[in-house]
Amino acid sequence: MSAPTPIIAPAAPKNARSKRAQQEREPKLVEHGGKTAIFVRGNGISEKVKVALSELNQLKKPHSISFSKSNVIRPFEDSSSLAFWSTKNDASLFLVGTHTKKRPHGLVWVRCFSGEVMEMLEVGIEEVMAMSSFKTIKTAPGSVPLFHFASTTPHESLWDSHPTFVQFKSILLDFFRGVEMDAVALKGLERVVSVTIGGSSVAESAAAQAEMEAAVSGKGKAPAAVDSLIGGSKQKGSGGDYEEDKSLPVVHFRTYSIIMKRSGVPTPLIELAPHGPHFTFSMRRTQQPSSEMWKAALKKSVKKSTAGPKKNKNIDIDEMGDKVGRVYVDSQDLSTLQARKFKGLKGEKKRYADNDEGDAATTAAPNGDASTEAGSFESPGRKRSKKE
Repeated sequence: MSAPTPIIAPAAPKNARSKRAQQEREPKLVEHGGKTAIFVRGNGISEKVKVALSELNQLKKPHSISFSKSNVIRPFEDSSSLAFWSTKNDASLFLVGTHTKKRPHGLVWVRCFSGEVMEMLEVGIEEVMAMSSFKTIKTAPGSVPLFHFASTTPHESLWDSHPTFVQFKSILLDFFRGVEMDAVALKGLERVVSVTIGGSSVAESAAAQAEMEAAVSGKGKAPAAVDSLIGGSKQKGSGGDYEEDKSLPVVHFRTYSIIMKRSGVPTPLIELAPHGPHFTFSMRRTQQPSSEMWKAALKKSVKKSTAGPKKNKNIDIDEMGDKVGRVYVDSQDLSTLQARKFKGLKGEKKRYADNDEGDAATTAAPNGDASTEAGSFESPGRKRSKKE
């Protein structure tokens, strides 16, 4: 499958500034900045989808663009609008909210490469809880969360083996990646996102309702959610088949804020408090990227070998063992070379010209002329005295 032709052909840059801006938008081997995500509302979305788009937009800020108007868009049928918005806004991530009778309360995660749609994944919203439902201190927008991926006992290997969950994990990490940093201070970690593969939301909703209500009111810590975060292995349902929409287990998306307390040692005591938003997603349709585009997106820079001696450019050793250098110089037109003109050089040049003319006249005179005798010869630069 070949990559589709881009909708908007890039215009030729008119000056150096526009050329640098165009090169800045091109795909890079190493991207240090945060990727921009666009949140798109479909036509006739439900209240669950509205809350989900708003809450995820709060987590993604400031690298997010939210479209306030509804758009008639079907990503799996026609992705030309996404490619147009990606090129126009220099964005490579999309979150499209949809709602139909066949697939209600849907979110489509889209990832682009070089202005073209690369892959898509649709999830259904089973449960949603906004940030306003939790009575805790909210973290500052723009903080990069710490992700934790876990699974219950029957589904330990799904994050690494099942293509749908592998794709969803990759999209989540790329979606909330933020700006790359060499080091992170301990106080800079304010938020933790736990993504856990569980059973069915219907089976666990009754058991988790009391614990969640206690966490919302501030009287509890949501023990089941925290147990899932540290690697709980309680079985909450059956599943594991690779059938789409029905047999795949749901995914619990939980957000917690980090509370640091005194412990008597340099390392503080860490506690997790429900921060919100909380989601429960069910896996639906997926579109995998083509092999050519995926290979281009995963291209890495070739590391130079440092084992051998460092080779200098244009420097070599000849047969005699001498070091020889090669210098490339463009051909120069010396006739157009501008040099300074000194007045002293002009007078010296004129005197030399007069001497040459006198020598020529002396050579041309007859032999009997008295002026040619050695005693009567006068220098052209010396005047005759009055006595003479």
